[in-house]
Amino acid sequence: MGSTVETQIAAVNELTARWAAAAGADDFVVSGAGVWPLLALLAGAAEGPARAELEAAIGVSAGAAHEAALELTRIMAESEDLSAVLGVWFAETLPLRREWTDTVPPDTIGRLTGQDALDAWAARGTGGLIERFPLCITPDIRMVLATALVARTRWRDPFDDTMLRPESGPWRGLSGRGLARSTGDLAAAALLDGRDPVTRVIVTGTADLDVHLLLGTSTPDSVLSTGLAALTGRTPVRSALPPGTTGPGLRVSQYHAPQPGDRLDIRMPPFEIRSSHDLCATPELFGLTAAMTTDRGHFPAISPQELAIAQGAQDVLARFTGEGFEAAAVTAVGARAVSMPLRADHLVTRVDVVFDRPFGFLAVHRETGLAVVAGWVARLPIHRHDEQDPLFV
Repeated sequence: MGSTVETQIAAVNELTARWAAAAGADDFVVSGAGVWPLLALLAGAAEGPARAELEAAIGVSAGAAHEAALELTRIMAESEDLSAVLGVWFAETLPLRREWTDTVPPDTIGRLTGQDALDAWAARGTGGLIERFPLCITPDIRMVLATALVARTRWRDPFDDTMLRPESGPWRGLSGRGLARSTGDLAAAALLDGRDPVTRVIVTGTADLDVHLLLGTSTPDSVLSTGLAALTGRTPVRSALPPGTTGPGLRVSQYHAPQPGDRLDIRMPPFEIRSSHDLCATPELFGLTAAMTTDRGHFPAISPQELAIAQGAQDVLARFTGEGFEAAAVTAVGARAVSMPLRADHLVTRVDVVFDRPFGFLAVHRETGLAVVAGWVARLPIHRHDEQDPLFV
């Protein structure tokens, strides 16, 4: 993996960390990998204050941003467990600059015809996981850029269904649906030595996507930022855990057993989280503040007509089951003309990890370290005896 790609991956993960820090403490999932290519395409086509703000948000130079966006999309599209598609649509009456459109893969460009066509594109791009496009296409929208991402993997070692009854931690005394697994891979558990310690468990997929589960005692943004920093070595990782080691939800012990074999036991809840995000509600996070103003046009490289960002949104799903993990995100930005108003005999080691508290998760492309989605599970699925299925409460 070349240094240019490493820089791009680090920049995407940094955007994900900032986004997670602003997402609150309830259940959420975000995809920095979904929004970053769109911001990079806009940065490469922008001028003035919008260009500077977008450049700061994406963490690479605006001059290199266009190609970086296409390269990141290619990396995800060529992965075994990931897929990514880019879409660009223009209103029939919008004049375009060939110098820009010729640099975008021709099969990604189309005419903007309405909501139904974009809903169908979102469903195709996510294999039906997300059925509706996140933007409302009004008659004044002149341009739409979008990405659709899917991450799917099956576990090398599946989980068994069980009941989760934590005996310690913030979820002590609660009872809910759980997953359990016992393997000999002690190296899958580690302590991340951030400002506050974080227990990390890597659940390995069959191809090139893993899920990093993160337990800590601090806020969601602190736990997730520690996990993201560990991907690039900015947070030390301790994977050799001697007996007596403890951490959030983690205890390492030794005992005598009739058969040899170290074990890593994991007990955790399954989860399914859907989130919708309005990118324009926090434009400073995505470098869109100047690009939303209507006193001038911001993207002369795309069209001689003066354009400003009017909408930006992401719909994203993450689902963790006993058999595997899947996530999908559709992210879009829309622009309008600036003249329009904007809105026993063997000594064995055992590591136990019990998910006894809210926890974070990252879906990570193993080869590059790209965090495709990041999220937080704030609530345990509570078991109700009078209902067939547990509910998140």
